[in-house]
Amino acid sequence: MSLEYLFEAHQVDLYRDQYQVFKDLNLTIKKKESVAILGANGSGKTTLLKAINREIYPASKPNSWLKIYGKINWDVWQLRSMISIVSDDLYLAYNRQTIGIEIILSGFYSSIGIHGLLEHKITGHQIKKAQDIMRLLNLTDLAKKPLSKMSMGQQRRCLLGRALVNDPQTLLLDEPTTGLDLTSTFRYLNILNILKNKGHNIILVTHNLHEINDDIDRVILLNKGRIIADGPKEEIITEENLSRTYEIDIGLSIIQGKYLPYAKT
Repeated sequence: MSLEYLFEAHQVDLYRDQYQVFKDLNLTIKKKESVAILGANGSGKTTLLKAINREIYPASKPNSWLKIYGKINWDVWQLRSMISIVSDDLYLAYNRQTIGIEIILSGFYSSIGIHGLLEHKITGHQIKKAQDIMRLLNLTDLAKKPLSKMSMGQQRRCLLGRALVNDPQTLLLDEPTTGLDLTSTFRYLNILNILKNKGHNIILVTHNLHEINDDIDRVILLNKGRIIADGPKEEIITEENLSRTYEIDIGLSIIQGKYLPYAKT
């Protein structure tokens, strides 16, 4: 295994639903690096996450390779214990009557719920670990509450808890605060701060610049499958780069380290 990199792509072509999203992608992401990926819808953000998580494989061609933790080939179940994803696709897959503790426990099996044979495999150790995570994320009161009765913020934290049960090295977060109010958003970001300090690799896909805080080391800007800019956030988040990324004239204010974009008239 590579001692340095989580993700290494060399001249990689990636397709999604038979549409080519990336052509000749060259990109590396180091271990323990906290990265935010920004771009408009269709820019390739989610495709990139799915490639890291091995939900999408690169097209085969000469002199092209994609490595995760230094390896081209993985047992996908082993990789799921090292890399966990939180996304809307995952949220939508759950039955609305699934209760909080079941959501957390399903992370041990990378499953949607724990019904059927999986119920007989759950151990006391797994239940204790799930309860510990629920305490960490302030979810204890939701152990028996169904998704349909939770707020959106509670639902998002349950999915984050599901992602944490295997102590993954890397967390892939696909627009995790979409639909949350400001209070819930800031609570969620505070949790990410705790997880980063515990040594987790954070890869965040977002539309919201206010989520780019002190916990983010690096920013990658995407437009239609091309990397517009990539580097330390202080150098990359500029009016020029944002305007090229979103194809509109964007102004930018920075107040106490927070990035506040606005449309220029």
